[in-house]
Amino acid sequence: MIDRDLEWATFERFVDRGQRLAVVYGPRRVGKSFLLDAVCEATEGRRYQAITGVAATQLADFGHELGAWLGAGRLSIDGWADALDRLSRVEIPFVALDELPYLTEATPELPSLLQRYVDAGAGPSLILSGSALSVMSDLVEARAPLYGRAAAVVVPAPLAGRDLAALWRAVDPLGALWIDAALGGLPGYRPLVEPPAADRDAWMVEEVLAPGSPLLDAAEADLANVPDLPALRGVYRAILAAIAAGEQAFSAISRVAGLPSGALSRPLATLQRAGLVERIEDPLRSRRDRYQLADPHLRLWLSIVAPNRSRLQAGAAPEVWARVGKTTWPSQVLGPRWESVARAHVASGNLDHLGPIDTVGATTVSDRSRRQSHQLDLVAMRDKQIVAIGEAKLRKLDTADLQRLLHIRHLLDAPEASIVLASATGIDSAASAHSDVVVIEPKNVYT
Repeated sequence: MIDRDLEWATFERFVDRGQRLAVVYGPRRVGKSFLLDAVCEATEGRRYQAITGVAATQLADFGHELGAWLGAGRLSIDGWADALDRLSRVEIPFVALDELPYLTEATPELPSLLQRYVDAGAGPSLILSGSALSVMSDLVEARAPLYGRAAAVVVPAPLAGRDLAALWRAVDPLGALWIDAALGGLPGYRPLVEPPAADRDAWMVEEVLAPGSPLLDAAEADLANVPDLPALRGVYRAILAAIAAGEQAFSAISRVAGLPSGALSRPLATLQRAGLVERIEDPLRSRRDRYQLADPHLRLWLSIVAPNRSRLQAGAAPEVWARVGKTTWPSQVLGPRWESVARAHVASGNLDHLGPIDTVGATTVSDRSRRQSHQLDLVAMRDKQIVAIGEAKLRKLDTADLQRLLHIRHLLDAPEASIVLASATGIDSAASAHSDVVVIEPKNVYT
């Protein structure tokens, strides 16, 4: 198990204190079930993996599982009220109901029945787990039946940085960045895909984009977790495609997606709640935040897989990669991921030159004397003061990039701010030698 100390400590405290309810949610393949199985093994709890289907089928399956726990054979259960009543008599520390949204979809009243079970105080504690992020987070929202009852809410995050490299046993930092950009830090992909060797292009062709690759359809399941997707499929896809194509501003997303600005806010907020889109704050300008895809693999899927799906399934990965490997991949997938990685690395507070950071975002700075605007990939704030500005690029950064950032620092009247040069392929020694420069390269992130 890699980088799950905080989650493990939370579960340990939950079990030791005999608390009644915990909620676990996160994207598919982030390792929720693996973590729950490990907790069950350590504490003699039980995990029930819910199935899709009608309520009667689900109850029959749960009856079989509950009977196995009791050593009584298959049980005939008459509704979830009966199931929870029977569960209350089982002497085990807790039961984890995994993929709970499958059950609530077939039985909408189940959260109210779970509320009654939790409040009764009898029987095993409950851990409710699922991948439908909006459904799971709504369980403990105000006015929801279980509001105020969860003693712990655990959200395992995808692995990042050194932990991601350790998962994949990646010794090449740039190769680790490619893994990060193509798959994200989801441990569930590790058994399905071999890590890249020396030839990263061959890895993309033979592993990631191969016709038999499980990754060609993986993003469909992520999209299926969005509420009301069938009814608004075209709207959601248009928004996601616009962001994947590089549009980050609210107005630009609205224009490219073909939606009036007044019609964009609600579906965009739904995609954020579902964990598919995240907001990048602009710390210097209000109402100018940007949006990006939260899941790196979804970005790859929308940018490269979906437009070429039939060709990839027909075995044309070499031809597709020859066309997109030097264009779409760096501009729409690898480059945006490196920007996110650089911001996260600064936000971690682990850089000695910068110390703790309150906010890391991106902004645009107006330069009236030159009648132009400057895009800043990175601006870090502490106590409402600018402590760093920076550039994150795949290409090598040099003194020209340094001089540009020094000029922007002057425009912002932040003479003490550090200059962050984040390059995936190297930084000119003359630029990195400047006393105000903080260097970020893949080796700093992944090793």
